[in-house]
Amino acid sequence: MKRVFVNSGLFITVFFWAALGASFAQDQQPTTASVNAPFAGATVSEWKGTIHLTLPGQSPSAPTQGETLPPGTVLETGGGQLLLQLVDGSQVLVRAHTRLTVQQPTPTDRGYFQLLLGRIRATITKRTGGAPPFELGTPSAVIGVRGTQFEVEVNKHQETIVDVFEGTVEVFGRHSRTSVSVEAGSSTRVGMDTPPEPPRPTAEMHSNAGGNRGNQGNSGFPGSNRAAQGAAHARGKP
Repeated sequence: MKRVFVNSGLFITVFFWAALGASFAQDQQPTTASVNAPFAGATVSEWKGTIHLTLPGQSPSAPTQGETLPPGTVLETGGGQLLLQLVDGSQVLVRAHTRLTVQQPTPTDRGYFQLLLGRIRATITKRTGGAPPFELGTPSAVIGVRGTQFEVEVNKHQETIVDVFEGTVEVFGRHSRTSVSVEAGSSTRVGMDTPPEPPRPTAEMHSNAGGNRGNQGNSGFPGSNRAAQGAAHARGKP
């Protein structure tokens, strides 16, 4: 019987190069988190009135046109208003008497902003394929969209009211873990201890407050015309 002898040195050399090649190939694989990570931050497009911006580690200051607001920025409008632009063309109009923070979306919290008090109107560019939805957080709700026009208010009771002018918005109760889909022309309300209310016509939702808030239009910012046009369309106006 013939015996087969294996050169141990050759075996170790082949194994070393095979392992090195596998490790190199693994390093070349794309990292899902980095490829799919959404843009964090927003750019100041226009504003009027007194606005206070507090960037991380800095004192409050006035905005500068074209300034990029990094995650952690706190925005307080007082009596003024501010129009923000996202890298994908989406716009967020921050109304007067509003407190808003800019966030870095993460796998566990995909919110771009946290609305603590006041109102914003958003026009979100449609997202397709595997792009994550735009999300906005409030003390009582999480709002998710893939392309729409809507307005969100947080009142002094930390209730969240969502008005949809175009498309569909998914509204989740932050504490109830239930959700509703709100279509154009409809609204919902979410309390700190209550789930989202069934959607109903926006005019009906705000009848006790003297009519539809969409009548306020775009507040004079040329760059926010898309949101105003969406609101008018939802009300049935030309």
